[in-house]
Amino acid sequence: MNIRKHVMTASLLFILFIGMSACSNTSEQTTVTNPSETENTSESTSDSSQSNSSTDSTVKSESNSEETSNEDSKSQEEVHVEEDNTSKIEGRRSEFIGKLDNIQKELDAMPEKKASDQGVTNAMKNYYGLSYEEYDKALNEIYGLLQNELSPDTMKELKSEQIEWIEQKEKMANEERLTYEGGTFENVAYYISLYESTKERCYELVNLYMTDEQG
Repeated sequence: MNIRKHVMTASLLFILFIGMSACSNTSEQTTVTNPSETENTSESTSDSSQSNSSTDSTVKSESNSEETSNEDSKSQEEVHVEEDNTSKIEGRRSEFIGKLDNIQKELDAMPEKKASDQGVTNAMKNYYGLSYEEYDKALNEIYGLLQNELSPDTMKELKSEQIEWIEQKEKMANEERLTYEGGTFENVAYYISLYESTKERCYELVNLYMTDEQG
């Protein structure tokens, strides 16, 4: 009877020992698995953080690019507005009126002027031909200055007017020449017309597009 009790006790202890061993192995497996999961979770969080950081950088870069583009656009618009408001050249009128007056004074001092006034045909042709050339040079200088200083819109309008003026100038000069066609005064009349039209146009452009006041 005692032997049977000992056998049963030993069996129970053996079963208990096996059960405890099994629980110990399960706990170790669980312990080993958890660090791996923690590492995976950490890596996932890190990747997500890096991805968000990269996205933020891209957005900031695009935002900065848009701000720079907007600033450049505003700057160009401001310059364009300023150019569009330039319809006159300030502080140059008296200067050019003086230049034009001096051209006539120099022409009047030429020897050909006296002979021209006396009606000598060749002298008149030379005098008015040279007078036309001098005022044509002045007109080119004035027009060139206006082209550089005036706004594109103002210059576009002036260019159209200037083309019409040139056509009208040539038309009037040819009509004057035809009046004396075949005579000695034919070329004289042509140059007188060109001289008078060109001189008048010089003063006209100066008075229209230049001022004495400075802003």
